[in-house]
Amino acid sequence: MILRARAIWARKGRVITDGALQVCGDKIGKLGRRDEVVPDQCEPVIDIGESIVFPAFVNAHCHLDYTGLAGELTPGNSFTDWVKQIVEVKRTLTQEEHESAWLAGAGMLMQTGCGTVANIESIPGMFARLANQTPLQVCPFTEIIGYNEDDACEALELARRELSCNEPLALVAGISPHAPYTTTPESLSALAGLADELNVPTAIHVSESMDEWRMFTDSGGALFDSMRALGRPSSDCGLGTPVEHVSRSQGLAKRTLVIHANQLGESDYGLLAKPGVSVVHCPGSHAWFGHERFEYERLAKAGVNICLGTDSLASSGGNGSAQGLTMFNEMKRFSNQYPEVSSDEIIGMATWNGAAALGLRDVLGQLIEGAFANLAIIPLTNPLADVSDLIVNHAGPVGSLMIAGKRVFSCPKTIAN
Repeated sequence: MILRARAIWARKGRVITDGALQVCGDKIGKLGRRDEVVPDQCEPVIDIGESIVFPAFVNAHCHLDYTGLAGELTPGNSFTDWVKQIVEVKRTLTQEEHESAWLAGAGMLMQTGCGTVANIESIPGMFARLANQTPLQVCPFTEIIGYNEDDACEALELARRELSCNEPLALVAGISPHAPYTTTPESLSALAGLADELNVPTAIHVSESMDEWRMFTDSGGALFDSMRALGRPSSDCGLGTPVEHVSRSQGLAKRTLVIHANQLGESDYGLLAKPGVSVVHCPGSHAWFGHERFEYERLAKAGVNICLGTDSLASSGGNGSAQGLTMFNEMKRFSNQYPEVSSDEIIGMATWNGAAALGLRDVLGQLIEGAFANLAIIPLTNPLADVSDLIVNHAGPVGSLMIAGKRVFSCPKTIAN
């Protein structure tokens, strides 16, 4: 099948006007101007007219099972307050509620052009039960929490068990030591070692809040007090920044997604620029908590691979929750905060950068021959406007979404299909 469109945003730096794209099974075949992509004998040709085709988004961080918590929580007086809220709420949820929320979140992402998501799986076994119920390419990262000194062996056992179940069902499966404050140096090192042994990525929330910063730099603050009351040893606190702590603990695997990185010290930029390390920024969650400005410029200058993620609806309450999980909103928020960054660059952060973080740079996040046919379509609402700007500023559902060569969502009100 060949798709023809007024514009194809193939990858950062390449927009094809009057373009055509060949879909061969689950992969992309030929790509170019419509006169360059000649159909094979009897091959169907679909002209979608005044439309933009672009790679389906790669959401680099999400908690799908928190989708039902939209508007249920508040930022509180501190990040620690919010953590306590979510722990209490999660205790009241049934397995059915978790699973319904997970599937609802997957649906929201597909409706708004997302084809792949790096999802934190907090409930063992849930991904394996739900994976075949959605065409969304969910890359499950098994969440590991264990802050006692003897938790490392149990953490490794859980990680191995979940990986053995999840890997056959996913493009990529990984491990997620939750955060420095909910793990020990021993667990961080052991889990990173396991990830490297099995050649899988890790994802870890690092330096998400000022509470976490104070815990590791000053041995103080609300989070320090809360974790110490729960029995977490504190001998690893007061020795440096959270990023330094993870690095010193040998917790950075060969492929690590560092989630948030909202508070950084001078030495942290070099550590995050280590090959294989990516930083995932979630603009909506960042704004909801009222964090200080994300250090995009310094991270980019250091050569860090920066990706965008939605995080969860547990940290976007109020009006934001009504909009659901959508990478369009994350791009717009980022663009408003950093107007000097081109729309072309921002789309790259929402597509190829995330694919690179997952080790899938050659098959996701760009429209090239041999990549998965993961693509979204939106109207070309202004033929004179910049195509990248139109993508970043699109609102609502996409007209159509294809994942691995199959149309999985369409919205006739958005675009003819």
